[in-house]
Amino acid sequence: MPQVERTGARRKQIIEAALACFAEQGFSETTLEHIRSRSKASTGSIYHHFRSKEQLAAAVYLEGFVDYQSGLLAELARHTNARDGVEAMVRYHLRWVADHPDWARYLHRMRQAEFLAPTAASLRELNRTLVREVSRWFEPHIRAGTLRSLPKDLYIALLLGPSQEFARQYLTHRARTDIDTASQVLAEATWRALETRPPAVVSPARASKAPRNGRKERRDGR
Repeated sequence: MPQVERTGARRKQIIEAALACFAEQGFSETTLEHIRSRSKASTGSIYHHFRSKEQLAAAVYLEGFVDYQSGLLAELARHTNARDGVEAMVRYHLRWVADHPDWARYLHRMRQAEFLAPTAASLRELNRTLVREVSRWFEPHIRAGTLRSLPKDLYIALLLGPSQEFARQYLTHRARTDIDTASQVLAEATWRALETRPPAVVSPARASKAPRNGRKERRDGR
């Protein structure tokens, strides 16, 4: 294996070990020695990649952030149909949480941590990229009238808000519904919230029975 690949593999190994330690012991209680022992890396190797536990913790956060977002965009790109894309995003979100519970908890709990300050610009750029690419995918469907035209903040809330709330319950063991059932129900509900529904068609028979001038007609015609 070339040196660059070995270095990248070792860095990833250290990050994965750190995440496992943070999940088991908490950030405050974890030491670099714990991470060194878990990763089977030397102290020198850890310091070669990370100057401190805080910098390593920020790298763990960023790695999870990138993994989630890149996977989401890749999944969305696989679909051209509006409903398929919307439902795929919801299913991806919940499946990623179920497959990476330690990372999901870490991203949720540490989003306000002070050690993230040096990565703030990178995180903002990642979020801008995500919103831009998702908006680019949605725009033709909105123009075609398949999806509702809504303010961006409402779109985000409707698109992932319900599944994010379920994920919080799932990660804290308060959810009673299994992840597959939740994915199916929430994916369909999200689509119903975002689709453009055609106007209701009133049959001629019903139209003829409709009240005139907002009042019921009297049987005697008066």
